[in-house]
Amino acid sequence: MVDKPVPFDVASKWNNVSVFCESYESLMLRGSVAQENPDYSPLLLVMFPVTIVTSLIAIFNFILKPFGQVTFVSQMLAGIVLGPALLGKNKEFRDRLYSPKSVMVLNVFETIGLIFSIFLISVRVDMSVIKKSGRLSVIIGIGTFVFPFVITIPVARVLRDTMKLESNFYLALPIIASIESSTSFHSILALLTDLKLLNSELGRLALSSSLISCLISWSILSFGAFLRDASEAGIKNAWLYMNLSVVVTVIIIVFAFRPAMFWMIRQTPEGKSLKESYVLAINIMVLGIALFGEVTGHHSFLGPVILGMVTPLTPPLGPHLAAKIELFVWALFMPCYIANAGRLVNFYSTEYNSFLAVECIILLSSMIKSIAIMIPSLYYKMPFTDALSLSLLLNCRGIFDVQFYTRGYRLKIMNDQSFGILVIHATLASAVITPLVSAIYDSSRRYVAYRRRTIQHSGRLTELRLLTCILEPKNVTTIINLLEASNSPRSPLAVYVMNLEDLAGHTIPLVQTHRLDRQTSSKSTRADQMVNAFRNYQQKSRGRVTVQCFTAIAPYSTMHDEVCLMAFEKNTSLVIVPFQGTNSPFTKITIKNVLKMAPCSVGALFDRGQFMDSRSITTCRLMINVCLVFVGGPDDREALAYAARMAENNNVMLTILRLVAMSNTSTNLVEEANDFNMLNAFKTSTIQSTNVAFIEKTVTEGAETATLLNFMGTDFDLTLVGRRHEPDSPVLIGLSEWSEIEELGVIGDLLVSPDYKGTTSVLIIQQQASVVEGMIGSPKYLPKNNDMKNSLV
Repeated sequence: MVDKPVPFDVASKWNNVSVFCESYESLMLRGSVAQENPDYSPLLLVMFPVTIVTSLIAIFNFILKPFGQVTFVSQMLAGIVLGPALLGKNKEFRDRLYSPKSVMVLNVFETIGLIFSIFLISVRVDMSVIKKSGRLSVIIGIGTFVFPFVITIPVARVLRDTMKLESNFYLALPIIASIESSTSFHSILALLTDLKLLNSELGRLALSSSLISCLISWSILSFGAFLRDASEAGIKNAWLYMNLSVVVTVIIIVFAFRPAMFWMIRQTPEGKSLKESYVLAINIMVLGIALFGEVTGHHSFLGPVILGMVTPLTPPLGPHLAAKIELFVWALFMPCYIANAGRLVNFYSTEYNSFLAVECIILLSSMIKSIAIMIPSLYYKMPFTDALSLSLLLNCRGIFDVQFYTRGYRLKIMNDQSFGILVIHATLASAVITPLVSAIYDSSRRYVAYRRRTIQHSGRLTELRLLTCILEPKNVTTIINLLEASNSPRSPLAVYVMNLEDLAGHTIPLVQTHRLDRQTSSKSTRADQMVNAFRNYQQKSRGRVTVQCFTAIAPYSTMHDEVCLMAFEKNTSLVIVPFQGTNSPFTKITIKNVLKMAPCSVGALFDRGQFMDSRSITTCRLMINVCLVFVGGPDDREALAYAARMAENNNVMLTILRLVAMSNTSTNLVEEANDFNMLNAFKTSTIQSTNVAFIEKTVTEGAETATLLNFMGTDFDLTLVGRRHEPDSPVLIGLSEWSEIEELGVIGDLLVSPDYKGTTSVLIIQQQASVVEGMIGSPKYLPKNNDMKNSLV
């Protein structure tokens, strides 16, 4: 027989607190068979709401994702469904899910979850963003809090005095006005992540503005809370004691915890993850500093926020913390918070006057905030649609805003009516705003090219601009050897190198510029090694090559934005991205998006090790054997233009392999004429070259093409192929059925397949997509023959 918990009340100055006492045996989970009533197990009390909330969130996500809804909407709907407005109306269900003991356990898990979630978000905050923020970010950050705060609080006082409201609304309306004037950086971050706008121009501006606004509002509201707590405590020096505890907290974090974290980083070999003991120690730091805050009189969230902001972002600390803690927090602790918040929402009990007063404050604050965003944005020449999107984004609410509402409810400064109105408005506003922003804002619009940016259509004597991407250290030698093979004595080469890193341990995507004239630190990172290698390459090129190096830190889902924007700003003709295999998220997401949105031509490089020899051809004068497989079409012509540039390098032996169908059934005579003219121009320009060979093979079907390519696979170091071809070409019949990687095209997929017997590295080239899509089947977009000749002569 398990003893039931016995509640008793403890009177205090502010409220009555229910305390539950029970025997130790009742805490043991023994299952429904061994226990008379399994509801008294604390674990079951947690797992029951967690399971229901998680299931409801998954269901709502499945239903609402096609409509462009973010996760926050699904989370709040799940909580509201469990509340007294819907399922909670059933007394049996409500008593089982929200019994006094269950609520007590949920409160504990909720608090722990919020502590860790706020810490993790703070870990990712890069305070240098404030230093790098432009004038517009600062103006918007200040204006979005100051103007609503100054205007809505007097209006709230007028409404409070003129409308017939309940007595507990007397203090609630000004508090609601101050909360609605603030902007939560954490909520904006989550929203932009869901919308995949994190490293768009609009996303960067929204993040930096919200961070500035959040710091200002947090400082002012915290100062006001300190004054209120000191006056209510009745202790003469209470305010001084609480501020002293904040100073002590900062001292502990800066002079004890932060040095300990640096020691952990030094003890961890490069490329290795943190020891489990180190992760456990950091978790103890977070909980310990939160407990210290509660004991000494300030909020338990203050310590974790400060600790997170001073935590070094240097790997492996930031990425490892995100991987180790974040999933567990959002899978177990946060559903408890959502269930606990949902039980307080009951729109059936809301009175009309209360609803009208709160909505007036919310709408007035949103309108003033929008004006404070739109006016300076338009003044700084931002497009109207972008300014409107920014104002909508900064008016959105998230899960961390609901936490402020919950805090106000538990401090008795707002009642259940105002809390429910705020939560429902936040949910509906996000449900309306996010699809609207997705509809009116297109992040790819900023790098749309309105002219040709290809190798084929650039002059042969003009500077060739290439953007190369680095994912792993082994890519550096490969790219340098490829660049040297592309280096023509007739025209200079400008190279922009972008080191790509996944967004882990950071909040705001970053693009860092590396100066080649500065020596790197003694403990070199991956970026330092890249800079050193390209510095040496530029010095040995003797002025024929200029190099600029960058590091882009962004999530794979939006990393293509950084690549495409860099290509657009630097006016490049070709982007070279490494191909890592079919299971790589970079391949599945980034390469696919780059091929779709790049403002210039794109090359996907698959290296089998032929270019990874540490002996660069720039120093050892090695001969590189290059083969171009020419079937026909715009992509093959772009590959031919690139191969023609390589042929000007005496260290490159170029072989053109043209595959011709025995029975030509093509009806696109314009494309055939373009192929013929460009090949003839190439033959004419290289008629006296000793390092160029031309081979023409007639094939009947795709199987014969595959056999031929397998036979020649060991004769070359690098093979160039076009990505897209006519789908009904006899040369490729049967091959498309076996193609697995759409991003590489039919021939490219064949050459990188594990079944391919060759040892050649492969560069799959796609001509500028935005132009080529119009070229196929649309003569008015076709290039003039003079453009083809200029690219070869």
